[in-house]
Formats: sequence, C-alpha cells, structure tokens
Amino acid sequence: MMPCYVRRTPDGAILASDMPALAERGQVDVDHGALARTFAGIDTIGRRTGIRGIEELLPGERLLVTPNGTRIEQAWSPWDHVRPLKRQTFDEAADALRVALKHAIGSWSTCFDQILVGISGGLDSSIVAAALGPRTPHLRCLTMVEPGTDGDERRYVDALIRKLGVRLDAPTYNLGAVDVTRAVLPHFPLPYAAHFFQAIAAEHSRIEATEPVTAYFSGNGGDNVFCSLNSAAPLADRLLANGPGPGAFTTARDLADLTGSGLIEVARHAWVRIRRRGGHRVRRDLSGLGSKGVAAAMDEEDRHPWLSAPPETLPGKAAHVAMLARAQKSIELYPRADAPPQIVPLLSQPVVELCLSIPTWQWVHGGRDRAVARAAFAGILPDLLVERTTKGSPSGFVRRVYEAQGNAAREMLTDGKLVAAGLIDPDWLARTADGDWRDDGRDLRLLSFAAAEAWVNWWTNEKPSGT
Repeated sequence: MMPCYVRRTPDGAILASDMPALAERGQVDVDHGALARTFAGIDTIGRRTGIRGIEELLPGERLLVTPNGTRIEQAWSPWDHVRPLKRQTFDEAADALRVALKHAIGSWSTCFDQILVGISGGLDSSIVAAALGPRTPHLRCLTMVEPGTDGDERRYVDALIRKLGVRLDAPTYNLGAVDVTRAVLPHFPLPYAAHFFQAIAAEHSRIEATEPVTAYFSGNGGDNVFCSLNSAAPLADRLLANGPGPGAFTTARDLADLTGSGLIEVARHAWVRIRRRGGHRVRRDLSGLGSKGVAAAMDEEDRHPWLSAPPETLPGKAAHVAMLARAQKSIELYPRADAPPQIVPLLSQPVVELCLSIPTWQWVHGGRDRAVARAAFAGILPDLLVERTTKGSPSGFVRRVYEAQGNAAREMLTDGKLVAAGLIDPDWLARTADGDWRDDGRDLRLLSFAAAEAWVNWWTNEKPSGT
C-alpha cells in the first residue's frame, strides 16, 4: 500500500513515496505517451509516470541496485495465490473471509486514534466501517450527498450508522469547491483523479478544523478484491476446473440472475471465454484522441506485469488479477508530508491472498456479485446493505460540474498543451460544444482531459514564489 517512485541515475537510484520529492515544478519533461495510455484506460498503465525519467515501482516488485546497474524483479505475484487453498464450501469461504477482514481491518484500527472513514452506502465501505467500529471509539464517518440522484446514499448510510452507533457527517457536494482549471491531486503520478475529489478535500479540511484526523479509511478496491465480475467468466472457470455437471448449471443460473441474460446466452459467452483462454485482453478508449495520442495509446511496451497470465490460467482468474492491478491506483489521497495517510484495508495482503484463492463461481453464488463478502458480513451489517443490488455514484455531481464549468474546460483545452502535443483531437473538442449530443460520455471525457491539462500545467509552469 506504499507508493514508491524511482528515478534511476548512472550511480544508482533515488526513491521516494511522493512524486514532488523527485521532480521540481517547472523543471520537468512531461511523458506524453504515458498520458495517452492513461486516457486509453487504466489497464494500459504500467510503470511509467507522467514525468519522464520517473517510474513507479509497482506493488509486489523489488528494485535491485548493484554495481552493474539496477533491475526490477517480482517479489510477490498474485499468480502464486490463485489456486484454492483447499476444497472449501461457499459457507467455509465466507467464514474465512470474515475472519481475515476483521483481523486485518481491526489491526489497522489500532494504529490510529482519530479515524475518518468514507462510506458510500455500498457493501465495501460498510464492511470497513463495521470492522473498525468495535476497536475505534472515536470513529467518524463521512458520506457525500448529491440530492435527487444516485449520489444520495443517505437511506443506506443511515441504516449502517444506526446499526454501528457511530457519528456521521453527510454534507452536500459543494460546486464552489471545484475549479476545472486547477489540478485535482497534482502529486499523483498520472492525472487520473476526478474533479469531485476537490469537493471531498474541502469537506476533509472542514472536518479537520473541528477535530483532528489521524487517518482516512475507505472501502476503495472492494469491487476488485471481492471479484465483482459481471460476465460469463465464472462459468468458464467452473467448466474448465470441474467439467459440465450440476455445479456448472448452478453457476450458469446464478449468472443469468446476476446479468439478466438467458441461460443459453450465458453458456454461449462462457464458451467464447474458454476458446480465447489466455491473459487479460486490454480494451482501449481512443475517443477524442489526436493521431499522436492514438499511436501512443496503442503502445504495449509499458505493460503491467500482472496482465501476463501464466499458461492455462482460468479466464475469470485473469480478470480478477486485472481488477487487482486497477485497484492499486486508488491507494493515495494527499501528499504524505502534508496530511494524514489514506488506509485502504481491503487491499491488505492477507485479504487479497485469500480472495484470490476463492473460485470465481463462489463470488456469484445465488446470483449476487461479491457474494462471499455479502455472506461474510450477513448479520453484522443491516440486511438492507447486504441485499443491496444497486450502486451509487457521484455522476450527478460530475454532471453539475460539467454544466457549470464545461465551457471553461473546453477553452482551457483548446489553447492548451495537450492539443498542441497532438494528444487531443481539436475537432472532437469543438464538437463537444454542439448541444445536439447527450449522454454519450463526451462530458465525462472532456472533464478527464481538463483534469490532465491542469495536471500538466501544474508540473510545467514555474512554481509561484512563496508556495
């Protein structure tokens, strides 16, 4: 869970847990290729950061510095843990997961006195809050609200708070805290932080002004660790592992209930996954990219090592490991020298290793995603949360940001560095001003480009005096 950035030199290497310790604002060379791969999707991100000459040592890697130079090795790999520890039933898997989660999260809680945990009303953050509660007398919860949208989670959050008996702050997203021309979290190695983080940061500052916070906890990575698959891969895994039979039919029925597809359709997709068995297939989003951006986004030289699956890997396990690689991009929040740390306890090594060992078909047991985690905390969490099938998001607030500041974002990009570098297509950018389109994702794409432009400006402009 500790980010590690590396600048290699002829004499060795310099390492730091914050990017600004290795690079000075106004004195850097932006890696446009790394930015283009960020736009293409999180699966295309490898070791390269957005600053040329700085790499990220990925989780599980070891950097060796010798008289003959430096090299990177794998010290830990998820592929060493994907085989079941033993043949265990669904109930046994749920029991083991409950023990692992309580132990890991409870152990983390003993490291801090004043914990603020972000809760969304969903399963993952609720599990973190429930496991923290017994050992954290000063536990405080925060949920962000966007009234009238799926960003209003108060019904679910209130049920959790009543069950746990802890304190809650439930502020409304403040549009005034967002400025699309300002870098969101510029110390990130790449500009993948969304603008709603600015509103969350404003609430964190408000809370800290009234009561100290020694750590921020979240349920980030839960979907990834708990193998939230919405595909036919679990059926493909069960057929490859155990062959056809009553078990495979049960999984097919579970997936039909989960996805809303018919049994024949589920079986057909499972057969496709079996036939193309191999490593994770990376899908790229090239919308809005200029010619240089497209070319850089297609480059596979900087590929995350976890995406290269060993021979005979089950399709669902390849997808599970790919999700874990994505989860590692959510372990930071603020610069470590300036703010309390963010702890993401669901990514604790014992939890991750156990979840990797659980067969993918058990995660969709009963036609519900993350089924093992749901069963593990049944009776501990309110039934309303355990049985919940919907999912909230800040999309309503993001839409409000676009309506208020979309033109400012477009103007910044039109005359900006990313268009000049050929990463963004100016014609596509101009078309986003056309009011005839709606709900095709161009608004979110525009804002993500604006966040990247602001990130580049922060790094390449001279640091103001006195800051």
